[in-house]
This record gives sequence, C-alpha cells and structure tokens, in this order.
Amino acid sequence: MYEHGSYKIKVINQTIIVECFDSWNIETVLRFCKEYKEMVEEIKYKPWACLVDLSQWELSTPDMWDEIYKLNEWSNDKNQKYEAVICSLSLQEILVANSHKAFINVESNFFKNIDQACNWLTSVGVLNIEEASCLMVGKEEKESDSYS
Repeated sequence: MYEHGSYKIKVINQTIIVECFDSWNIETVLRFCKEYKEMVEEIKYKPWACLVDLSQWELSTPDMWDEIYKLNEWSNDKNQKYEAVICSLSLQEILVANSHKAFINVESNFFKNIDQACNWLTSVGVLNIEEASCLMVGKEEKESDSYS
C-alpha cells in the first residue's frame, strides 16, 4: 500500500523537530518511526527532547497509535526527557496524551504555537535561544523531508 500524509524531521542541538502534514496511514507511520530512531541514535547520549508540530496534521488510521506508543516506550529508554506537542485540534491532544502514558521519565506539555513550545524547550535547556528563534520565524534546516 502507498503512504498517505507526510512529515519533516530534523535535529537541532538536543531536540528532534517533527512537523506532520495531512492524514497518515500505517506505512507513513512505520517509515517515520524508522527515521526517528535513526536520529535519536545521534543524540541519545545526553538528555534530549522532541518538538512535535501537529498544527497541519489531519489525524491517522487507528493502527498508528500502537506504533507511536511503542516508539514512546523506546524513546523513554533512550534518554528522552521532554516532549513539546503543538496541537490545532482538541482530539489531537487527547490521542497524543494517551500515547504519552508510555512515558515514565519524559515530561510532556501541549502548546498552541511554536513560540510557546520553543520557549519551554529553551527554559529546560535542550534548545538554545538562537536555535529557537530560527524555528519561530520559520527558517528551515531540513535533515529529512518526506512527501507522499
């Protein structure tokens, strides 16, 4: 089956930045999890964070959530300490919060925009202000783009 939906993923300092677009199916989720794990391997030796921007994401097939839950369990064991999630829909927040039950050592927070998320990640020390301002004004440093 073909992938539906897309994402952009990159690493800045000790933070993985994920932008999700459109509606995802399981094929997109599986490829995303693989790429995500590869990026974590580069930064796992120090505490790290993930910033997930769901503001342009249109949800997914239900089978995605098992994979995301497993990814969160895996990340918990790989030194992740923070997760900032930007949601545009309350349903997104409910679904993601359920997947965060896998987190034992990870502090997660939900935000309405990139500025709030970057400010929090800067305050906990995993993103510096110069890097955060780059994100807040929309500049992009793409590590990997995926379009379907």
